[in-house]
Order: sequence, then structure tokens, then C-alpha cells
Amino acid sequence: MLMVIFGAGASYDSWSTRPARKGQRTPYWQDRPPLADELFDPERDEFTEVTTRFPECQPVIPNLQRPASGSVERELERLQTEAQEYPEGLRQLAAIRFYLQVMLWGCESRWRKHTMGITNYKALLNRIQRWRKASERVCLVTFNYDTLLEEAALGPPLRIEVRGLSDYVASDYKIVKLHGSINWAHQVETPLGDLHQRDGFAIARDVINKVADLQISQEFRMITGYPIDKFEGKAQFPALAIPVETKQDYECPKEHLDILRDCIPEVRKLLVIGWRATEKQFLQTLRENLRGRLQVMVVAGEKESATEVIERMRQAGVEAGEFLPASGGFSDFVTHREADDFLRLT
Repeated sequence: MLMVIFGAGASYDSWSTRPARKGQRTPYWQDRPPLADELFDPERDEFTEVTTRFPECQPVIPNLQRPASGSVERELERLQTEAQEYPEGLRQLAAIRFYLQVMLWGCESRWRKHTMGITNYKALLNRIQRWRKASERVCLVTFNYDTLLEEAALGPPLRIEVRGLSDYVASDYKIVKLHGSINWAHQVETPLGDLHQRDGFAIARDVINKVADLQISQEFRMITGYPIDKFEGKAQFPALAIPVETKQDYECPKEHLDILRDCIPEVRKLLVIGWRATEKQFLQTLRENLRGRLQVMVVAGEKESATEVIERMRQAGVEAGEFLPASGGFSDFVTHREADDFLRLT
């Protein structure tokens, strides 16, 4: 079985016509899906505008734009820890969830207008489909909130329609979104009055301000717009995980997690694209469930960065028969046909 792990770097460098280059403000950079340390980028005007919609998060935005630790995830983890004894902190974190959903939905829409659907995700899935044997399963694991992977799977040659949550894992291609998705929600069970005359942002503000007293279901449902507001008369809450460094919980249906755990022992090839290998919980899952000697290819922008990811995986105890660092990023990996070379390895 082949497993592909996608991180933020995959969506960041998802358009080969305008490949991402380290340290360069390449064309359309303001609309490029952000890396983790760019989630609150003050130089992206659209991002800043979204914060005005959710003022509850504004008191902590300066710390997220210029984190003293140098890591947005580390700063968010600190805020999450403090919120356990600080009610206002719960509102701030809820506002950040709504911010992420709205900001990323808008960013993805603008990016799609540039790419016109031509992405490295589609090119890679085409390579995989041509390589794989009939009925052989492929497990696609993503830590991204965006829906670029699902969009790629919808088109040819896979033609996988994801209309409900069960569709993510119903075909030979299993799509597992460990940190949730901009089009997933949890239902707020606590009544919030008549929601019919209120717009999405008003409902979101009500949920944010009352979040400490709300009962929120852990069931998942798919939604079709932003901001997340209501469904069948009940408010909804974004089903995406706050990105933190160590104390990370999955935001994913149990059915998907069960299938992921069933898949991991069968993996013989592991392809990592744009993932930094910092999620300790998932690294532990790989370490405990991978079997046999597998081939691992890491794509991380440049060979030096890929080597650093490999070292983190090794330090976490992930064993492989062979670790291979790609020479460039996602765009280079697809256009230079390194993907073909890796898939053909025996």
C-alpha cells in the first residue's frame, strides 16, 4: 500500500505554473494557501480584514503575528493552556477557529481562480492511478484544512465524489483529514433562540461569546459555505483543530481514524509532501503501527529541508528500509517526474 502524507507545504506549492520558492515573494503570494507561520500574516490584507469580523480574537493577534517563541503553533498551545483558567481565552480560541474557517475558505477560492483547477494534487493522483495495481488501496493523509485534495480526487482520473463524510473512505483511495476541514462542522446542541433572521457572522459571534456554556456535539457534518452558521435550526461550530505543537488532538471522524489504523500496517511506500513531521501524536501512531521495511520519499521544498524532516522522523522512531529526500518542492517533484521514479522503485 502507498500512503501519502500532505502538510501545509503541499497546498502552498500546489500550482506548478507559479511554484513556491523559499524566501521569495512569488506571484500571487497573497492568495497562496498559507504555511503555518503565515496563518495570521499581517501583510495579507484579506487575512487582517477577517479578524475584524471576529474581534474576540484581536487581543491575541499581535502575539500570533510575531510570536516570541518563533512558532505560531507554540503560541497557540500557550493560549490553549491559559484558556483552561481564563474564560475570555475560550472565546478567543473559538474566534480563532471561525477566523481560520473564513480566512482559508476565502483564500482557497482566490487560489482556485488562479489555478483554474490545474494543481499538483491532480497531477500526483494521476501518476498514482497509473502506477497502482487494480483494487490496491491508497491512503491519503492530510493535515490541511483546505479542500484542494478532495477537489483533485473529484476530477479525472479518480472521479471520487465526496458528498458525505463516509465518501472520504468509501473508495480504494482513503482520504483522512486529521485536523478537520473548512467544510466540516459540529452542531451546537444548546438553543440560541431564533436563528432564521440572523446572518452567519451574527450567529458566529453569538456562539463565540457563549462558547463556555454551550454543549457542542462531537459528531461531524459537511457544510457548504462560510461563515459556518446554522443547519436545521441549530448553530454550527467549525470542526477544525487549533494548530498547536505538542498537545494535538485529532479533529476527525472515528470511522476515518479506524480505517487509518487498519491501513498503516499495510504501507510499503510512504510519500511525505510539505509535512514537517512535528505532530508527535501521528509520529507515534506511525512508529507503533508500521510493519516491515518501507521506502520513504520526503518532499519539503529543497533537499536540505527534506533531510531535516527525515531526521525528525528517525528521532521519533519511524523506521524505514530507505529514506529518500527529494531535490525540490511539490511542483518540481511532479514536473521533474520524481514521483514516477519513486513509485517505480521495488
